Amino acid sequence: MRRLLRLVSWVVRWTARTPRRVIGVLAVPLLIGIALAAGPVRDRPADGRSDVLAGGATVAPPPATRTGPRPTVLPDTTGPVTPVPTLPSFRLTEAQRATAVGYATAANTHDARPGKDKAFGDSYTRTRPYVTDEVFALVTAESRRGDYQWGQWLTGQSTVAVRIRAAGVPDGAPAPTATTAYARVEFEQVVTPTAGAGGVTRSDGAINLLLTKAADGRWLVSRLLADT
Repeated sequence: MRRLLRLVSWVVRWTARTPRRVIGVLAVPLLIGIALAAGPVRDRPADGRSDVLAGGATVAPPPATRTGPRPTVLPDTTGPVTPVPTLPSFRLTEAQRATAVGYATAANTHDARPGKDKAFGDSYTRTRPYVTDEVFALVTAESRRGDYQWGQWLTGQSTVAVRIRAAGVPDGAPAPTATTAYARVEFEQVVTPTAGAGGVTRSDGAINLLLTKAADGRWLVSRLLADT
């Protein structure tokens, strides 16, 4: 205890000898207090701003602000771009198309003027060059199809013409082969009365056919297909 009192007495005497020593001793507690309030150097940002909250929690620095121009390139896709496949486009040969168009035209052309067709079914007798024996027997068999239309055409003594719009392989059908081909013919029927006050009427039609190559090399309609 005596040694401590002697040490304190010596420090006081040493400090009191000059004013500079007095100021230095008094400044030490002040500097220590400032350092403790500011916190460790590593917790302070480089720009001098404090990001320390009460209790010691830190605040994340704000994101950097872009000063240059924004990029105009879109981000990469997640995988390689796969081109959309193109559906095959099959074509009929000239001979195949001629048979399909010939049948559609003959079967749907009528003439109700005096001295011309005697019945609706007369048009099907004109399809003989384009069909097989089996199909010809089918389309010329006696039936009552077309009776209503035929009655109207008789009244107006009308002619019924066919205008082909398109002829080709139906959508979804397989490609033509050396012996078979699927065909679709789309057409417009034009009814023109030659007696009375009726006007010209138009209607759309379409037929699907199966063509088969005969032994003599001709393409013939071997089957009439439903229009799906």
